[in-house]
Amino acid sequence: STWGVNLGFEWDNRNDVRNPSLGAKLKLNIAHAPDSGNDNTWTKVEIEQSHYFSLGKVDDVFSRQVLAFDMYVADTPTWNRCGSGTCERPPEYAGVSLGGLYHLRGYSANRYHGRSAVHYSLEYRVMPEWQPLQNWPIFNWYDVPWWQWVAFVDAGRVADEFSIQELHRDMKYNLGGGIRFQVEGIVVRTEMAFGDKESMFRVMINQPF
Repeated sequence: STWGVNLGFEWDNRNDVRNPSLGAKLKLNIAHAPDSGNDNTWTKVEIEQSHYFSLGKVDDVFSRQVLAFDMYVADTPTWNRCGSGTCERPPEYAGVSLGGLYHLRGYSANRYHGRSAVHYSLEYRVMPEWQPLQNWPIFNWYDVPWWQWVAFVDAGRVADEFSIQELHRDMKYNLGGGIRFQVEGIVVRTEMAFGDKESMFRVMINQPF
């Protein structure tokens, strides 16, 4: 078991929190497990930056086109501090990892883990002019103001050293697509992602970034 403290900072100037088409978002998180009550101390740092670019609309086809980009970098600066047979590293569930709902979505959760990671996501999001959901059974019980079609690619790497060169060597990739829609103010995300060795289908709430 372990316990720690999370310190986070977030700067957000997106034009819409549910379905942004302009702006950017920055997240910084520092997690630290102190000496007291832990087998060993450790520190983890994560930075994530997202940008959104409007590509306009296509008359009678798409009411909106958006290119969304996300970059994630994480490191465990205490990783190599070792003494008496113990290193200052977090347990697997609290450490740096890729795979799951937000990073390398074509792989199972925490498939790759280690000291540091880098990850990139690029999404092409379009909102069709044709929106039949409000008239479909079950959907017509709720307010469904829009739906969105998405194509995306993820690329990332985990390594046991914090090296830009190493983190960009032999990166893992996945391709995917999905449909997202807002139901009573909640964004529902359905997507299929195809990785090199795995494929994953997920249903989740909120945009991945």
